[in-house]
Amino acid sequence: MRITPLPEFQSEALLPGQDFAPIEQLIRDEAQGHGLELHSGHGRSIWCQVEMGEFGAKRRGDGVLVFARAHRAEWLEAMQQAIFRPLAQHLPTAAAALRWPSAEDAGKPPGHFSLAHVAEVAPLCRDFLRVRLAAPDLHRLATEDSLHFRLVLPQPGDEAPEWPRLGAHGQILWPRGDKALHRPVYTVRRIDADAGWLDLDIFDHPGGRAAHWARMVRADRQVGLLGPSGGGVPQAAQLMLAGDETAWPAIARILESRAGTARGEVFLLGARPDYPLPRPAGFRMRHLPGGTAALCALLRAAPPRPDSYLWAAAEKSGIAALRALLLETLGHDRVLSHLAAYWSA
Repeated sequence: MRITPLPEFQSEALLPGQDFAPIEQLIRDEAQGHGLELHSGHGRSIWCQVEMGEFGAKRRGDGVLVFARAHRAEWLEAMQQAIFRPLAQHLPTAAAALRWPSAEDAGKPPGHFSLAHVAEVAPLCRDFLRVRLAAPDLHRLATEDSLHFRLVLPQPGDEAPEWPRLGAHGQILWPRGDKALHRPVYTVRRIDADAGWLDLDIFDHPGGRAAHWARMVRADRQVGLLGPSGGGVPQAAQLMLAGDETAWPAIARILESRAGTARGEVFLLGARPDYPLPRPAGFRMRHLPGGTAALCALLRAAPPRPDSYLWAAAEKSGIAALRALLLETLGHDRVLSHLAAYWSA
């Protein structure tokens, strides 16, 4: 899981129909052969970090998204070459299909950005609003390899928003000043890409910018969708899922996907657990209003099974304490964990 900021200048190239495994192994071999710092996203992404930036790949639907990222514009080509050279040597078919954005693409929307319009907003339960968005090109978000996307919102009252565009070096250029866009991450709660809609559930709490937008937005209002982004459905047979209100839609997706094929425990860390979660057989639900502190106390007294996949998302400091307990004090296998900070106090 990434815990450091992305380099500013980025370039991506999609390889449809490409198997992820050989590219993952190729990047591992590059890291080992050249002593590079290697990072892994639990079988769904892998990248090498170097002084100028990083290069790597991630699963994207039935294909692979290859990426290069640099801290300075003039270094981006070097990062592209760092991944292209081993591809050309060991996977020439994939290398031949690789096309990075170029100066000719400057001014175009990013390939993983699209526009949608608000079809409906309705109360889901006491603390959540369900927003339905409609668009014709949602298939890239209909995957279990990545459950999340960025909802791209204009400033309140902006009737003529500016949307992101590609720069001359393939990087995404975001509007600034009074045209700056809000980009919170949300879970695709339900989706029918063929019918052209997706649902997201927004935790309705005081001070929440997206919650305020959802309460006030008009039908047919245009918004942006950037993604997919973030982790997917864990595939282990034994799961431990935990999260506060911001994580409950993701937990719901995981429970729906793994019903009948996994078992384990779910810890609901919010104050009022009225979100409509699936309750598949084999999963035990527990409400911990004391949050991550209460979860840490429970796990310190009764550590999780060594074969459990630990998935948790909550406030940043609470996740840091949970990570220290599970991975350092209790020595749980890092590969069997996804511990994500969804917000900061």
